[in-house]
Amino acid sequence: RILKIEVLFMKCKIVTDSSVNLFSMEDVDFSSVPLKIITDSREFTDDQKLDLDEMLTYLASYKGRSGTSCPNIHEWLEAFGDADAVFALTITSSLSGCYSAAVQAKEQYEAASPGRRVCCLDSLSAGPELALIAEKLRELIHSGKSFEQIEAEIRSYMKRTHLIFTLESLNNMAQNGRVSPLVAKACGLLGIRIVGQASDEG
Repeated sequence: RILKIEVLFMKCKIVTDSSVNLFSMEDVDFSSVPLKIITDSREFTDDQKLDLDEMLTYLASYKGRSGTSCPNIHEWLEAFGDADAVFALTITSSLSGCYSAAVQAKEQYEAASPGRRVCCLDSLSAGPELALIAEKLRELIHSGKSFEQIEAEIRSYMKRTHLIFTLESLNNMAQNGRVSPLVAKACGLLGIRIVGQASDEG
């Protein structure tokens, strides 16, 4: 009974980076911390104010290098707010420093506020799979389970979800050095579409 009362009064929050493509969730305290898309001449912040069409048009014509910048420790800490239990979900650590920054924020948050807990989840994925994980977290929070139970169940759930993706163009990957520009151009000329699956290592 004591445990159940503690769970009912535990203020829980879900915090994700913007790769989840969610800026709000119903019936749960939620925050999104934005990644940034950076070129030599412009910077785009991936938040609700982003004009996606403008960014895509610009990147399609841009000839230089482009990259991304992950949220810093301070941005994660601000997003944690004053929650008793935070579940921080990030894009795969193989592609971004989001997870590392979230873990460092967790250490500072818990040290500054004894009794508060943060669970950092490296999705080993990107996009729609993260949205599924966030929705499962909301379900578990509403079930009234303890912090430890939620963490155990969400990690188990993550082992059963997988990401399959398709790429219409390799231009952006060529611009940030992930594939050869020649390969990207050849795929475009031949109309090749890439279909892939995220590995178990992300």
